[in-house]
This record gives sequence, C-alpha cells and structure tokens, in this order.
Amino acid sequence: MDHRFTYHNFVTNNVFSLLDPIFLVIFLFSILLLIMVCIKKTPIWLCTIFASLTVIVSGQLLWFSAIIVDELGIGGSTKDFILFMGILVTQFLALYITVLKSYKKEKNRNTEKEAH
Repeated sequence: MDHRFTYHNFVTNNVFSLLDPIFLVIFLFSILLLIMVCIKKTPIWLCTIFASLTVIVSGQLLWFSAIIVDELGIGGSTKDFILFMGILVTQFLALYITVLKSYKKEKNRNTEKEAH
C-alpha cells in the first residue's frame, strides 16, 4: 500500500476510516430524532425535512467515500455502510411513527366531532 497521496491517520489497517466519526455522529442524531418522536409530538414537516437531509447527506458521504477508496486503491470501511443502513432504518422509523401518531390524532379528532 502506497501512502503517498494520503495521511497515515486516514487509513487504519488498510481501510479508509476518515469518515467513520461523521457517520457515527449522523447515526446518533438519527437515534435522537427517533427518541424525540417517540417521547413527544414532533411536527411532520420537521421530521420529514430532518430525515430527508440526513439520508441525502449520509448517502453522499458514502458515495464520496467509495470514490476516494477507489481512487486511492485502499479498502472501504464496512462500518460506514452499516451505519448508513442504520441511519436509513432509524429515519424511516421516525417518519413512520410521526405519520402514525398524526393519523391517530386526526382520527380521534374526527370521531370526537361526529360524537357531538
């Protein structure tokens, strides 16, 4: 492995590990959003915007990481892919729970109107 074009701390055991902390932080923010959605009511628009931006940014990071790995001829980090899949799942769950809570609230509001 030739390290002429990269710093030694970008590569750990011949695997590109520069973006691992960024994926981990995005994953932790995704879990935080999921907890917020479960604990209290979060507006659908806020959850949708945050989930969309998070998935788009982490997808772009994964894409750029693959390009860098290919150009430098080093191994890619499977940790990044696993964290991306975790981000995708947690954001989907957050959106699903938000929409489900909103639907139930609207359904309860409509049944209360019909009762009166």
